[in-house]
Amino acid sequence: MPQTTAKLRVQSAWPYFRGATLSVVLVWALVSVYLAFTPRMYASRWTLNVPGASNSMSFSLESIGQTSSTPTSPFATSALSPKVVYKEIADSETVRLMAAETLGLTLKDFGRPRIKLVDETALMLFEIAGPSPDAATTRARALIAAFNTQLDRLRNDELEKREAAIRRNLEAYQAEVKRVRDLQRDAQGRSGLASTTQFAEMVASMTTLRRRVVDLDGELERVEHERQSLMVRLRLTSAQASLALKIASDTSVQKAFAELSEAVSLEATDAAKYGPRHPQRLQSATRMAAARGQLDAQLAVLGIERGDDVSAVMLAMNATHRAELMQSLVKAEALAQGKRHEIAIQRAEQRRLEADVSRLTDASVRLEELKKDQIVADAVLSSALARINASRSDIYGSYPIVQVVAQPDKTEYLSQPRMLYAGLGGLSGSVFACLAWFLAWLQFVHRSRRQKNA
Repeated sequence: MPQTTAKLRVQSAWPYFRGATLSVVLVWALVSVYLAFTPRMYASRWTLNVPGASNSMSFSLESIGQTSSTPTSPFATSALSPKVVYKEIADSETVRLMAAETLGLTLKDFGRPRIKLVDETALMLFEIAGPSPDAATTRARALIAAFNTQLDRLRNDELEKREAAIRRNLEAYQAEVKRVRDLQRDAQGRSGLASTTQFAEMVASMTTLRRRVVDLDGELERVEHERQSLMVRLRLTSAQASLALKIASDTSVQKAFAELSEAVSLEATDAAKYGPRHPQRLQSATRMAAARGQLDAQLAVLGIERGDDVSAVMLAMNATHRAELMQSLVKAEALAQGKRHEIAIQRAEQRRLEADVSRLTDASVRLEELKKDQIVADAVLSSALARINASRSDIYGSYPIVQVVAQPDKTEYLSQPRMLYAGLGGLSGSVFACLAWFLAWLQFVHRSRRQKNA
């Protein structure tokens, strides 16, 4: 009886065994078809790095303004990773189509790269397949070139849009500069004041003139005091001293004066001895009159009319020899006259400058305000121009530079078909197929036993 039961079990298991065998054959047939008909594809791998360093620059324009450029690090925030952006760009249809066109392939034939982002690093791992190792390497290099070209386009587009925005503001800045300059020219034309520097020079000149007038007044006072002292000492006026020096320089006048003095002395002596009709006295009077006429003639040659001043001068010259003091008195008088004239000129110029300063004070204040406005407007305009130039140098702000850390390799590694995966798939399929048929046979045996017991 047990032998009969065992024989029945074997007979009932035979269909399931055949099913398992057919399933295993089918699995390995599919594996063979996969290995036979799948095109041979070779993979080329390379690695890109996105540096996270950033630099800053700042420069100033003297008396105008300054500008600075501080590119931020692409990894400064966790909300945005350039690796994810670069993955989408590299996997985009635009980049793949550009690379395919360079090789004369269609987008379907070119294929799609596999991109893996390495966590906690700036590395991006790329892999692309080709029908041969050389073709895979060529496709990899074409994809890298297309990727860099697309990045350059995006960078240039960003710079152009940023520069266009700045240039729109630049027009407003230029209009403001023009407006301030027009107001400045109008204020200069109405007031006649060229600049605040000119007004400052006028104020400085006025202050200098005031000091100069004070100094001249002091010098004139000193000269006047010296002149008064000489006049008291000489008992002559400045005009008399001048006459004395003029007469002293002419020997003919001195001789005529000496003759007149002798004739006057002789006439006085004869007047004391003789009567008015005495011949000797008449002769003395005639001589005195002749000497006086000779003196008048000599004085007339010098342009001098004889009078009380001349007589006093003659007496002073005859009494003492004070030529040096007289020269000092004449010089003092000439110096005093020069100081008075200079003071008059300086005071007239001072009054003119004071009137101009008083008239131009409001205009100077207005020009100073406009100058400040112009400095601010020029600084803003220059800073905008500097930002344009600075933005051109900051081309890696939004799209950082990419470095090829590992060049595309040329390997004999088969990406398709994969022998290991095919073998593992066939083995696992065979195991699962056999297990399924075995479980189906156990279920059949268990059902048969229950039916028999029933």
